[in-house]
Amino acid sequence: MASLSESQCSDDALTNRRRVRHSKVKTGCITCRIRRVKCDEAKPKCLRCHKYGAECGGYPPQRSKKSVDHIKTLRQNRILVPKIQYGDRYLLMPTISLYEGELERNYFNIFINQIAKDIFPYFNCDDWSRIIGQACVNHPGIRHTAIAIGALGKTYEIARSSNSAKTGERNVMNIEKVLGSAVRLQETSSEKFEIQANAHHRQALEHYDKAIRCMRKDVEYGNQDIRTSLIICMVIICFEAIHGNYKGAAAQLQTGLAMIQDFQSQAQRKERHPQGFSSPCPDIVEDFLVQSFGRMEIQSMSVFDPRPVEIHHMLKNEGKEVIAAMPNPLQSIEQARNYLDLVTRRVMHFNGCIHVPRATPTGSASMSSTRPILLLLPTNNNGDHNPIPWIELKVPPSRAQSTHSSQQLQREKNDLLAELVAWTDASNEILLSAIKGNHQDAISALTLRIAAMSTKISLLSAFFTNESAYDTLFPQFRRIVQYASQIFDLQNHKEFLNRDSLPCSSTPKLNFSFELALIPALYTVVIKCRHRPTRYKALALLRSYPHREGVWDSVACSGLGAWVIALEEEGARQFHLAAHAIMSPSPSILSSNLSTTSPTNQSSNSSSPASPSHVTSFNSYYNIRSNDQQINTLNYSDIPEEVRVRKAKMRFDLLKRTANLFCLQMDISTEKYVEKTGTFKW
Repeated sequence: MASLSESQCSDDALTNRRRVRHSKVKTGCITCRIRRVKCDEAKPKCLRCHKYGAECGGYPPQRSKKSVDHIKTLRQNRILVPKIQYGDRYLLMPTISLYEGELERNYFNIFINQIAKDIFPYFNCDDWSRIIGQACVNHPGIRHTAIAIGALGKTYEIARSSNSAKTGERNVMNIEKVLGSAVRLQETSSEKFEIQANAHHRQALEHYDKAIRCMRKDVEYGNQDIRTSLIICMVIICFEAIHGNYKGAAAQLQTGLAMIQDFQSQAQRKERHPQGFSSPCPDIVEDFLVQSFGRMEIQSMSVFDPRPVEIHHMLKNEGKEVIAAMPNPLQSIEQARNYLDLVTRRVMHFNGCIHVPRATPTGSASMSSTRPILLLLPTNNNGDHNPIPWIELKVPPSRAQSTHSSQQLQREKNDLLAELVAWTDASNEILLSAIKGNHQDAISALTLRIAAMSTKISLLSAFFTNESAYDTLFPQFRRIVQYASQIFDLQNHKEFLNRDSLPCSSTPKLNFSFELALIPALYTVVIKCRHRPTRYKALALLRSYPHREGVWDSVACSGLGAWVIALEEEGARQFHLAAHAIMSPSPSILSSNLSTTSPTNQSSNSSSPASPSHVTSFNSYYNIRSNDQQINTLNYSDIPEEVRVRKAKMRFDLLKRTANLFCLQMDISTEKYVEKTGTFKW
């Protein structure tokens, strides 16, 4: 990466690092001229090509003076044609010479014409289409990754075709049958599907391997600038996330975030270009790339953020000056999105500062104790499965009093709330107008409203010390479900309208989004909203939307959510029976579906004596239906605080399509919190 010193920066941004201009080389072998390197012009083949193992293309025949004069005459008399538009020149498709065969070209066309657009379904993706189209032409490593993703698209298409032939399902992404070292298609309706899926999947892995080797070679020879490195990061993250290797995607994401932070840290007057908002030098790295990694940072913080709390302290104030100068009203969807992203990052860094491990409580207490229930929670259980930091209880019991009495923290929280209110006011006009516009603008506007609701929930719950406090957030939960329902309707209508305009040939849909939008928000409602109709509606939406946003998988999230609902409703039934000492038949909706092994005594992680750890085989829980008439027969109207689930989390394997589920819940018989575990396969 070029060094960005202060002498090269203006007050507003860094000036361009321009290469020294030379006259165009008109001699040399064909290969060296294409590579734009100096050729030694040795005959019959140049020594430079021989040295680097490249095939020398030879030398074009010299033109006579007569032919040169003739060309000049033709140029003087040529007919002018319309000038190509700026954006269009980057969308030229590579010629057949860039491919080793027709199959590679087909894979690339699948990526560039379909997948590259589908992975950004919620907002305009013109900038991405331009950047990735140009990069694929200029960089073999990026092109091979694009081809690999296109091959994955064909693999998924065949998996869905085989599933449709057997079950009639259309959109479910059958990962188990197409990914991993052992591709299993024994249950498909035809052996032909197995052969085809294996072939396409093998091509995807082979091209991905070629891409990695090309990229390593570029790094070794110093041929990779920061812009290229960031694009490479994005396509690798895309491939790994689609393929189900979320750990590989997370590692690449952290690499990209480090590069962006290093790039922006060298800019003069950095406060005008906070991370993820704008590029200090857009001629070197476009705003789109900086903003994309800013959004991926939000995604990282929503699931697993390996950075220490000191990093969050350093970044939580970034962007205050820019937000303070936010125009009102905002002029476009993109502008509204960038400012909301900036507020959201500040909120999540603020949460990262107060979300620290809980201290182990001493002893236990009965349900009638006046001490906060939070103090009864054991700790150190499965510490590597972090709860979701934007909604989970963040304040440790040992620090609850000092945190709540901290004027500094309260002031920071109020400042962030004020920024969110200011954004809501500034964006209201443009969002209302967009919702009344075309399908894509309406989807974008509703997505921003969901993001704003999620950010508000995260901030308002920052100092919650019990689960009942989430009941105050019901208005936000209800709006999330309302907006998500509208988005699904718009997407279905848009797909219906576009169906006739698509080619008759198959068009793979990966059901994958590069950015977060709906799944985390709906998951939050399922886990934290105890208003039954709203909760079940959110669960139904997740199930009707088999999709993945980054590493957030809707099927896995709905599985964990259904498990939590089952535990809480069964716990509420037992709690009310114990409280009223009434022996009556169980009205639980799970009575016919629950499959739980006998509790086994295992050592608890708390300092209290061993307590039961409930191990549940989960697949039966997933059979909860949002339209089950038995829901309305429950004879209790709420979920008591004592039986509400805490620290719900999972360790998932997207390749094997399995998840291990974990949570804490009070055992009514012992009045102690115990860890409960389950397994879920899909």
